[in-house]
Amino acid sequence: MMRGEARARATARLREMDDPTASLDADLLLAHVCGISREQLYAHLDVPLDPAQQRDLDELVERRGEGEPIAYLRGFKEFFGLRFVVDHRVLIPRPETEVLVEAAIAYLDATERTRVVDVGTGSGAIAVAIAVHQPRVRIVATDVSADALEVAALNAAAHGLAGRIDLRLGDLLDPLERPVDLVVANLPYLTERAVDELTAERTSLRFEPRVAVFAGPAGLDLIRRCVAQLPAKLERGGAAFFECDPPQVDPLSAMLSEALGANTHVHLDLMGAPRVVGIIRP
Repeated sequence: MMRGEARARATARLREMDDPTASLDADLLLAHVCGISREQLYAHLDVPLDPAQQRDLDELVERRGEGEPIAYLRGFKEFFGLRFVVDHRVLIPRPETEVLVEAAIAYLDATERTRVVDVGTGSGAIAVAIAVHQPRVRIVATDVSADALEVAALNAAAHGLAGRIDLRLGDLLDPLERPVDLVVANLPYLTERAVDELTAERTSLRFEPRVAVFAGPAGLDLIRRCVAQLPAKLERGGAAFFECDPPQVDPLSAMLSEALGANTHVHLDLMGAPRVVGIIRP
């Protein structure tokens, strides 16, 4: 079977399974099994698939038809211009989280601070992105999941950062032995109801680790506990940036102001929604 024929067949099958992005997904999966870019695929649709490639494509199409994310099917996700290994052990990095990285980099650019902690690091995408753009910093990346830290270790090593990112197993800021200059946190912030509704629909959350998205009835349980740790874990003049759901901006701002005695500032994501709340400790 030629690539062009396989592409049409995969697209048709995905449409049968109600995949709203059937054509794009077929192209991405076909290029993946062929080990080429989409551009190369389009230029060489008359090349035949070997039997192993056809079997792999058929399997991936069926899994995608069931809603499994493309990132898990291919085993990687692009984030902040970098490629990261992802699988079912970690949450897939989202574009809206890039504003968290941008806020952290801007703070580090404006200061001489060097000690950073990425709380709930997951795949390590945030820690790696900051470290790549800030060569002088050293980062502690914490997570309660040993499985997630294994993925983060792969990503740190792939970007040559194993010596600058210290992966530590533990709850929130507990693994820190002394205060740091910058706290960045993309902790779970979805409510019980939101998680149940989203996982019942055709979303990637049905396949992602529940511990990475669920955070109690109001979605603020983990964030609240982390904020409470800041007075003991954040240096004077240090900064903290938390990603949250837009409706949580006001309660999160209030929590941070009460904990550190300063005003907060809000950063908008790529869609213009309030997504990150930051504060600098007086």
